[in-house]
Amino acid sequence: MRVKTLSKQFDGKKMSTTGVTMEMTKKGIGRIFATMLFAGLLAAALTMVGCAGNDASTESKASSASTEKTLHAGSTTYFYAESMDPASDWDSWYLSYYGIVENLCKVSDDLGPEPWLAKQVERQDDRTWIVTLNDGIKFSNGKSVDANAVKTAWERTYAENSRATEVLDYESLEADGNTLTITTKEALPSLENTLCDPLLCVYYVGDDVNYAKSTPGTGPYVMKEFKAEDHIVMVPNENYWNGTPKLSEVTLTCFADDNAITMAMQNGEIQAVAMPSASTLTTLEASGDYQVSQRTNSRADFIRMNMTHPLIQNDAIREAVAYCIDRNGYADTICKGSSTASWGVYSPTLPFGGTDGLDVTVSSCDVDAASKALEAAGIVDTDNDGVRELGGTPVELDLYTCTKYERFVQLADDLQSKLAQAGIKLNIVPTDYFMEDAETFAKDDPDMALDSYAMAPTGNPAYFANIAFASTSSNNFGKYSNPDVDALVAKLNTTFDESERNTIAKQISQKVLNDLPFVFFANSESTVVYDKNVSGLDAAPSEYYFVTVDTDVK
Repeated sequence: MRVKTLSKQFDGKKMSTTGVTMEMTKKGIGRIFATMLFAGLLAAALTMVGCAGNDASTESKASSASTEKTLHAGSTTYFYAESMDPASDWDSWYLSYYGIVENLCKVSDDLGPEPWLAKQVERQDDRTWIVTLNDGIKFSNGKSVDANAVKTAWERTYAENSRATEVLDYESLEADGNTLTITTKEALPSLENTLCDPLLCVYYVGDDVNYAKSTPGTGPYVMKEFKAEDHIVMVPNENYWNGTPKLSEVTLTCFADDNAITMAMQNGEIQAVAMPSASTLTTLEASGDYQVSQRTNSRADFIRMNMTHPLIQNDAIREAVAYCIDRNGYADTICKGSSTASWGVYSPTLPFGGTDGLDVTVSSCDVDAASKALEAAGIVDTDNDGVRELGGTPVELDLYTCTKYERFVQLADDLQSKLAQAGIKLNIVPTDYFMEDAETFAKDDPDMALDSYAMAPTGNPAYFANIAFASTSSNNFGKYSNPDVDALVAKLNTTFDESERNTIAKQISQKVLNDLPFVFFANSESTVVYDKNVSGLDAAPSEYYFVTVDTDVK
């Protein structure tokens, strides 16, 4: 296998692929030593206090210590916030997952919207919505939350994040006490779903806030210590409006690989794993020592094509790649049943997903079909070196994959082998970062990149279409453009009838399957593994929530 290893720069330092494991080991040793030292000092202190006759004070302190509840969870992919700024890139998603920020509405377990910070959301007409906030909500800094606070937060987010207008393109916001009036530029049937998007979370805006380091939110926990893409330590929000957080401290740690996080769980260094790999899940589940929460979500794993590259622009080459992906092998063997093979675009669990009613060209892994497609397009191996040429140029492609996704690394190896049989040379380029922004994609300029997205985290079929399928959308890194798709996306955004919306989503799916700017090959599930004394860490099908006010340790 030919590989080229890259490391992304963060604050002038390369991310270590072993640092987390070493750090966790050091922390584990440090904790043992500290515990022994503390135990000795505490015993001595209690003896002296007992001699002084201060039994009541001793009992009070011991009782306080016994009520301390801490949770330490780990993940190889889900705790990688780059900052504490909800308006920066995708950091609002992480802050929602951590339990630091909240939205006007939240996603229920059946992928529908329900009120959260909002008491109710009412549609006045096709473009006007009235949102009434709950009373008594405060930010973690003690400042009150009213409609103007929501308006101010959104205005800052829109100024900082280009994705915001794709999420909600409003014409005006009017605040009056606890009432927020939202007027959209076009009819927006999915506003309640849209209000669940973490990018529209509510946070405090003020001159005294260093957003990157610590932004006051309304969630049950607040940041105590934070190191970007490494770990975060949180404590209860003393001003939380919707109950009492049950934990005294929460630590969420990023792990470099699956072996490290599996060992940390087995050794008791952590008590939970968010979105474990198939190997970690299999190992931990087999022991019978842990609880597993698993729910079907809308996430899809896919290959993103760079439509600006001449070789990728060739229809037969993209079709050959699609034929050489062993989707069943990926789902059953690599993912060990935690994913299902996909031949369409959206997950079949969604009313607009699956392949029913679609004309699916690629419906099996077929290297011979890939070869025939290339032959028919005149892409042949003229010099008999095993690699076909297009217009005299060898068909050699670079596939970028983040090593934090163990499943992608294994798929890339298999795809490399199958494409070689079809006459395409595939170079695998492993990275230790996610290609989740246009700047990174443009800088690396890959032919193809493996990626994974929640396609409809609020049940709204327009979500992914708006951020990835439309020609000018923020996450259309590969520059796919089809005027028919653009028109269908615009129509979807203004259609209220649910049945018609599902039909339009199917039409978009057909166009994407025909053009193959993406190859969607699997749908996965939300999974959390945790100790038997942990509760309130249920897997959320939206993937927006992890730590909540109900998270507890017995």
